[in-house]
Amino acid sequence: MNMINRSVLAIGINIPAEEKIAIQKKLKLKDILLDIASIKDIIFTIIDGKITVEIKDKDLTKYDYVWIQSGWNTTHMAYLLHLYLKSQKIPHNKTNTHSTKLSDIFSLASKNILVPNTFFHNGLKINDDNILDIEKICKLPCIYKTSLGSLGSNVYLIDKTTDIEQTIKENGKYNRYIFQEYIPNNFDYRVVIANGKSTSVCKRTRQTDKYRNNVALGASEDFINIKNVPKDILNLAIQSAKALRLNWAGVDVVTNKDTGQNYVLEVNRRPGLTVRSTEISAAYKYIKGLVGR
Repeated sequence: MNMINRSVLAIGINIPAEEKIAIQKKLKLKDILLDIASIKDIIFTIIDGKITVEIKDKDLTKYDYVWIQSGWNTTHMAYLLHLYLKSQKIPHNKTNTHSTKLSDIFSLASKNILVPNTFFHNGLKINDDNILDIEKICKLPCIYKTSLGSLGSNVYLIDKTTDIEQTIKENGKYNRYIFQEYIPNNFDYRVVIANGKSTSVCKRTRQTDKYRNNVALGASEDFINIKNVPKDILNLAIQSAKALRLNWAGVDVVTNKDTGQNYVLEVNRRPGLTVRSTEISAAYKYIKGLVGR
């Protein structure tokens, strides 16, 4: 009676090359195929809401099990990979939980919440194929931003193809940045969500910056009565906080000025609060609610 063939993809396995070969040979005798991949080869994309995770020529859906290993510098990628494999119901191990802007973007898209088209490669260097993919997926101009920054820091607008490689060289750490479609706009909304409800809305309009509506960079703030905010904006913010299981969050929503389509740019777990604004009132009420008052 023949044994059923099984296959395992080991990602980030830390074994000397000659030992890998020896293990592969032994497993083959047991009708088990062991394939190897590097966590640095992961490419993550979102195109019109569809999520794709690729590792070079490996089709993750073809394996019976995906074994993930990661060092401290790649825990964010291991977690992202876990989220994707879980969504595809592919058996695997979970190494850790490490939320970043990238994992948030994934979680939002997986809940059918519209986010800008996104490209991320965990490699150390960019190549011509990557540049072509960025142009195709994100279009130009596009946004290049760190997966860890805040207050609009480490966010750049790339206008031309030749600027892609140059921007990477100037800022370094290619695998710590995300490429995203630029959504043409005149302003955005910061919606503060507390316990599943919209509690404060700020309309942020840039004054001098070319593409960022961050108050820390000089944008003006206009706190709006929630009753006067479009319902679809409020609902999108509530859905976003719910998708990330957050009771307290600041959700940034932008409307494409050409199409009228709404997108979630970010969900902030520690939103900056403006003095003497409805954001402070929202925090006050939220804190009271924590102790049942």
